[in-house]
Amino acid sequence: MSKKVAIIGGGVSGITSALILGKLGLDVTLFERKKTLISGPPFCHLHAGGNLYREISDEQCITLLEQSIDFAKLYPQSIDKRPTVIALPSDDPQEPQMLFRRLELLRAMYKEMVRKQPDCAILGESDNYFELFSKEQIIELSKEPEARHPKNNREWLIPFAKNVDIKSIKFPVIVVQEYGINLFSVGASAGLALESMPNVRVYREYEVTNVQRDKNSFTLEASSYRGEFDYLINSCGFQTGVIDDMLGVKEKRMVEFKAAFTSLWSQRSPYWPEIIFHGERGTPRGMGQFTPYCGGFVQLHAMTQDITLCKECLVKTTQQSSYPKLGTHLLKTIESG
Repeated sequence: MSKKVAIIGGGVSGITSALILGKLGLDVTLFERKKTLISGPPFCHLHAGGNLYREISDEQCITLLEQSIDFAKLYPQSIDKRPTVIALPSDDPQEPQMLFRRLELLRAMYKEMVRKQPDCAILGESDNYFELFSKEQIIELSKEPEARHPKNNREWLIPFAKNVDIKSIKFPVIVVQEYGINLFSVGASAGLALESMPNVRVYREYEVTNVQRDKNSFTLEASSYRGEFDYLINSCGFQTGVIDDMLGVKEKRMVEFKAAFTSLWSQRSPYWPEIIFHGERGTPRGMGQFTPYCGGFVQLHAMTQDITLCKECLVKTTQQSSYPKLGTHLLKTIESG
């Protein structure tokens, strides 16, 4: 008889676990407390190399590259194939050239991954993983008409070139193949795939209220449901500690709340790249991130205390609980905006 697996949480981790285990023929039951899958905090960027974060290690960047390619292979229809532009402000203490070594390393790692597994070529040709543009090239691009359907990095850069203050940034500008993610597409496609599996059941609007463990099984209660399972996967995201506490599992973890804002760009250029202005996290000159969506909408992040970060937004576990507790006002923002 097939092993019974319960998965708590219908975010990326939960639905991915359900898809993989369902394909293997296991008896899978997924519980999501909201009406829709992928209803937690939003995400928008495929960190294929971690180039948004100068402070992390080479090993972490390589891990992000590998994980991003795995994600894109599993959810190819959710990937918005447009590059990311990385620029350093003129007053930044670092120089663009300081990023070259890591970019070369990531390009070599990506090339090796594609050599071993050709289906890893999610980011295009490895030689084109990143490209540099000089000040003279940006000035020339600013004079060109915007492409209706950009086909290369030059055409993607035109809206950036037309609007950036070239006196405020250092050169060269870097274009890297870190794409966008359409979270709505992830949820819709995964939901359809799970519904087509006879051995997978998805319970929406079922909040797990109690989990007990004995020697060989787990007993789970969710709304009117009660059942026993051989295995339990806890995929509750930042609220994973709630289930840990029910089971008496002691874990050390941190949770950070970060804010993002949506703006409507009046000059509705049809196709923009994602744009990153590097900066020092937590200072008034923190990194700025501009993520384009259709219809002229742009999602904005800025790693400053006044915009994306806040003093009470980073919490950690205690000796009494494995659940790092955010403030009530932050939880309300997550739940209802």
